[in-house]
Amino acid sequence: MEYRDLNGYHCRLSFEPDAFRLASRHVLVIAKYKGKWLLTKHGERGLEFPGGKVEPGESLQEAAKREVYEETGGTVEGLKWFAEYMVQSERPFCKTVFTAKVSDIRKTELMETEGAVLVDVLKPDDTYSFLMKDDGMKEIVKRVKLDEKW
Repeated sequence: MEYRDLNGYHCRLSFEPDAFRLASRHVLVIAKYKGKWLLTKHGERGLEFPGGKVEPGESLQEAAKREVYEETGGTVEGLKWFAEYMVQSERPFCKTVFTAKVSDIRKTELMETEGAVLVDVLKPDDTYSFLMKDDGMKEIVKRVKLDEKW
């Protein structure tokens, strides 16, 4: 799937591993806790799924778990590769999308966010980050909902 994100950059989304030549160094985690979507509230962008950059020496899976914990206090279980997309920005990058179940949420010192937000239904309005509103994210969420194991 190809689309333009809300910044106007050309993007490519794949549900097949290793679809791009550029190595993924970013992660996004579509997570649920007790049947609810686990979002985080970024101070500037608004509500979004947790994610971020992979640190040196860290695997994608380790980064995904760390980002969820740092941004929400959530402990990840059942992490599963789901998709990846490439953004053709000034510095092109690839992001790996995981799905996960979260077993608990603890009060912790949060990094870059205001913590966990649980929602029954995703309704990207003005309180949501622009990252939650492009065609790629809509397709990812649609497919996650169709995943029987979810």
